[in-house]
Amino acid sequence: MTDFPPGFDLKALRVFLTVVEAGGMTPAAQRLGMTQSGVSQAIAGLEQAVDATLFDRSLRPIALTGTGAALLDEARALMEAADHAVATIRSLDARPRSTVTIAMAESMAGTTGPALVRRLGTLAERWRIWSGISPDHHDALLSRAVDYVVTGGDELDGLEGLERHELVTEPFVLVLPKGESVPMEGFPDPRRLPFIRYTLRSTIGRQIERQVTRLGLDLPNRAEFDTATGQLSAVAENMGWCFTTPLCLAQERHRLSELTVVAMPRGRFTRTMAIVARSDDAGDLAMRIATELREILRDIVAPQLSEALPWLGEAFEIHDGPE
Repeated sequence: MTDFPPGFDLKALRVFLTVVEAGGMTPAAQRLGMTQSGVSQAIAGLEQAVDATLFDRSLRPIALTGTGAALLDEARALMEAADHAVATIRSLDARPRSTVTIAMAESMAGTTGPALVRRLGTLAERWRIWSGISPDHHDALLSRAVDYVVTGGDELDGLEGLERHELVTEPFVLVLPKGESVPMEGFPDPRRLPFIRYTLRSTIGRQIERQVTRLGLDLPNRAEFDTATGQLSAVAENMGWCFTTPLCLAQERHRLSELTVVAMPRGRFTRTMAIVARSDDAGDLAMRIATELREILRDIVAPQLSEALPWLGEAFEIHDGPE
């Protein structure tokens, strides 16, 4: 059996093929959920292993050298053979996993969790859907306490050994008690109607606070909640106003008749929900979960939003999965 030189392996060949398909190292890194430097190092290691330059980096976009073009055909054949081998082995032992644990942002757990388990239930003997504070979820993924994280934060971006599948991008909106209107100056006077915060322990709370700072708003901290349920209930009870997202509103859609929801008068901002998995996760379950979550958002959540608030449903951007 041949001993392959260090740097020549299936992972490096996958990176090489992705760079070719994406047209560069930066877009390849985005597809693979790697850093740009990680992709560059993988290509450099592969070039050292074969003792040849694979890309002409003086051209923009980068192009294959003659040696690179020769490796391209061989790499494709090797990857096809490897994919076939994996599929064959899986088909011989297609038993469901014993337990799948997904830590989700509260709004995703409330709007998509039950439907996800119903649709993919046969893929595991037991499903656990956790909700709570996103930074705690991130730590749980890194420590292998959970299998997957569905998050709206970017704290895990750029970490080696993780892959990211984007699901939906949604705008933040302004929410007031029923009957209240947005004043001419843009935002309610907090002396008359206090600002209701989402806890700063959460990713969404930190995102909102950064935007409050950018907008130069002076909003005393009168009350904060660690759930969308508590925050929107407070607004519905005329305690104040808040910033939130369509997913949070979909989770609490029974409250919509008690709320006034409007687009941000200025300083508009968004968040992108994604599922993050470890790259060494066996099989394609992360991608299957991502695909199913997009379908649930498209089939169930988006129509609910469009029916209640047509303008908001149009701003709810569900991402396409890989072809």
